[in-house]
Amino acid sequence: MGYLTYRGPADAVLTVGDGEVLLQGVVVLFQQTHTAIFELMFPECPERANCSHVRLTLPDGHQEFGRVTYSTPGALVFKTEDDWGKLGCQP
Repeated sequence: MGYLTYRGPADAVLTVGDGEVLLQGVVVLFQQTHTAIFELMFPECPERANCSHVRLTLPDGHQEFGRVTYSTPGALVFKTEDDWGKLGCQP
């Protein structure tokens, strides 16, 4: 299986509590680190600390989304719930 890696502008939606925060056109480093686990790095924003879910849309329309499992000041790690790692085949 080939892993996905992308660096450049993308749209990210962070779920914070009952609301969502849209980060449009933010420059990211996005990489698949395991079958269904992704790491997303982007400039610091205060909402990252309380983010429970993330959805990322790349310029070509490809989307990945899932529950945040780990967060640091520089990155979010999230799991897609797609245990087979089939890109774009999430429930």
